[in-house]
Amino acid sequence: MTETINDGKKRAGKTLLIMLACIIALLIIINFIVEGKLLTFSNIRVLIQSAAPSCLVAWGFLIVFTGNITDLSPGSVIIVASTVSGLMCVQFGLAAMLISGILTGIACIVFNFTLYRVTKVPPWIAGLGMTMIYEAIIGAYAGWCTNNMKKVVTLSGDQRAFGTEPGIYIMLIIGFIIAYILYNRTGWGVNYRAVGDNEEVAKIMGINPTKTIIIAGVAAGFFFGFAGVVKEAYAGFSNAASGLSSLGTIFQAMAAVLLAMALAGMINVVIGVPIACFIIILIFNILTLLGVPSGTFQDTILGMILIAFAVLANRKTKGVVK
Repeated sequence: MTETINDGKKRAGKTLLIMLACIIALLIIINFIVEGKLLTFSNIRVLIQSAAPSCLVAWGFLIVFTGNITDLSPGSVIIVASTVSGLMCVQFGLAAMLISGILTGIACIVFNFTLYRVTKVPPWIAGLGMTMIYEAIIGAYAGWCTNNMKKVVTLSGDQRAFGTEPGIYIMLIIGFIIAYILYNRTGWGVNYRAVGDNEEVAKIMGINPTKTIIIAGVAAGFFFGFAGVVKEAYAGFSNAASGLSSLGTIFQAMAAVLLAMALAGMINVVIGVPIACFIIILIFNILTLLGVPSGTFQDTILGMILIAFAVLANRKTKGVVK
């Protein structure tokens, strides 16, 4: 048995090395095609900074998906957290920005999880409903700002410390450490994966599914709120959303999670998330350097990537994936 496991790990390791070698070779070729604009220090640095907020969102989605939950509201939750954290930063400083953004994310996601656990409404329905509510709240505030000749929120200088160097790298490292410990080194992480695999079996094992899922809401909400803070600091401003348009802001992170899950046999899924985020950001950077128009065409490619990664992530799943 031990030999079989070791052989499996060796095969996975070899496969990973082959994949990395192929990716590096492909990048060298593409870099030659785009006249050396891809693999420059400045471009790689920008790509890492661009991937940082998506990594935080993706770790949140990893927690959501691990519980076999389909909640698409995080995009709107992040917008709410961004707006709240930005306002608090302007009024009270960076500490208030960080705390308020995280607490906003936790409050929203815990409310969502509690809603569908209590009402038995399917998570995807409850999530879409809450998405419209969160968008309406921020939309109403943005409308009030417009009527009173004010900006929703704008940050500058030191107020953007969490979204610029070196702060954004520190935020990314902190997020990784917390995600790794929660997912791999806690009893809750083991219990939550059991609930996600089979809730009825988890009950027999003595696990309280509702309590475990609510804690998951706290953990996922932390990452979505954290992402809201970093996004606000990175961009320096907040935008309102309406008509479920916030859904479009989460697809890169979702694709990254699905790719990380597909690679889970070769690398720890928490480690796989930032790698996957960087790969996806890199793909779009390559498309831009090759002159592919942004917008509809690149969104089409993102949709294809999302479907492909979903197939890879669930290739061993029997039955219909929720």
